[in-house]
Amino acid sequence: MIANYHTHTRWCRHADGEIEDYIQEALRRGLKALAITDHVPHRGNFDPRRMQWEEFAPFNDELDRMKEKYEGQIHLIKGFECEYYPSALEDYRTFREKYGYGLLILGQHTSKDRSQDNFAPKGERELEQYADEVIEGLETGLFTFLAHPDVALCGYHETDAFAVGQMRRIFAACERLEIPVEINANGFRDGRRYPDRQVWEASRDYRLTYLINSDAHYVPDLCDEAGVGGTEAFARELGITVTEWMDW
Repeated sequence: MIANYHTHTRWCRHADGEIEDYIQEALRRGLKALAITDHVPHRGNFDPRRMQWEEFAPFNDELDRMKEKYEGQIHLIKGFECEYYPSALEDYRTFREKYGYGLLILGQHTSKDRSQDNFAPKGERELEQYADEVIEGLETGLFTFLAHPDVALCGYHETDAFAVGQMRRIFAACERLEIPVEINANGFRDGRRYPDRQVWEASRDYRLTYLINSDAHYVPDLCDEAGVGGTEAFARELGITVTEWMDW
């Protein structure tokens, strides 16, 4: 790994470590680029496990200071991980255009109306809704890449064939829209349902750009062997060629 494009810090309220801690670990491990991508804040602060709206200003100030301090040592990228919430898209555009958050990750942990937790138990209807909303979100053109496309397999209890079919719909959209897809090391690290072997075997039928990202929530996880190394080995076993560097 020479770049990690999915990193969380203590600002996201369910991770640990300061921004600078991750930068120093990235430098120690020889990374050339690091994206800080805490969960995007929302007006109304409806999720206490995410950065709160009023915390954005001090977070942004700190991130800008770090960019200046480490300029020339590492390519530090300002980003956010976001759900596709139609009511929030203008705020996402503002973060990108006014504050320089050029990397917006689509990670659809919750349905677009926030009624469905995509980690929760689900059947075919909920999984199809997830695929519909991911595709709808990608078609906005706002998102840089798709994180853990198979996250919604957590809690899914129906047939594998239907699940793979929904993931194929997502991969076809990523191919059409030329949006990279992430094989997520945090899922591998924690033994979650993703990355799912059948899903990623099916992905090989599409012309995709693949990324492996740590999705680190703790500093030691940034380039760990259990998560990142294991996910790299998983991709090699499936014959998937991973892109290590993007011009972001």
